[in-house]
Amino acid sequence: MRTLKVLLFCLLFFNCQKNDDCITIIEKKYIENKYYFLFEANNITNNTNNLQSTNIPDQYSSGQVDDKTYQSYNVGDVYCNN
Repeated sequence: MRTLKVLLFCLLFFNCQKNDDCITIIEKKYIENKYYFLFEANNITNNTNNLQSTNIPDQYSSGQVDDKTYQSYNVGDVYCNN
């Protein structure tokens, strides 16, 4: 019985993978005192945070970040939301 528990634990532990959502920053925007990274909409799934009301083209998706993160990344960098 103990062997079975250890085997199940090992299977679960090694099969679980961290699924980070990573994007390549296409553009950075500062709009109404908020910081945003823009990226291609097909880079990530289930993203509904689009800034269409602020004249950002439909083919882009966006994610709001804090000032420190905004300053730490450049256009072309890969950003992973951990």
